[in-house]
Amino acid sequence: MRCTALLLTLLAFPAAAAAQAPAPVPDVAAVRKAIDARNAEWVAAANRGDVKGISKIYDQGAMIIPPESEPMTGTANIEAVFGGLLNAGARNIRFETHSLDVNGNYAYELGVATYEVPDKDGRITKGSDKYLVIWKLGTDGIWYYHLDTWWAPSPVHSH
Repeated sequence: MRCTALLLTLLAFPAAAAAQAPAPVPDVAAVRKAIDARNAEWVAAANRGDVKGISKIYDQGAMIIPPESEPMTGTANIEAVFGGLLNAGARNIRFETHSLDVNGNYAYELGVATYEVPDKDGRITKGSDKYLVIWKLGTDGIWYYHLDTWWAPSPVHSH
């Protein structure tokens, strides 16, 4: 009798698990608002030259992949890369999100960053890079950069 009861319990467990409610659909508008606010924090920190402020928006295991570079992790690397960009004179940085998809505790953002930077003669030129950010929702309920990569658009070639 015990074996039958145990067998029935084991057989019922997968059925009960399958009957659970589906995962909740994320509120994409709320996630977008939160990520827009975090991007605004990043831009504000960058435009005031605050690399520590930038690095605080990345999670502990975050990875960045700058153009033509190997992947890097760690606060010191994040601060070094963005410190170098800011020391080169990058300013008036802006982000424009083109798409945002949410899957549980992760969000995937594609966009364009625009900025101004002095050329070798000191003239201010405008630049833009495309970017991909994978965001991760922290245990504190705050979204953090988990992976950040960017690249300059390819020149258009005529055939």
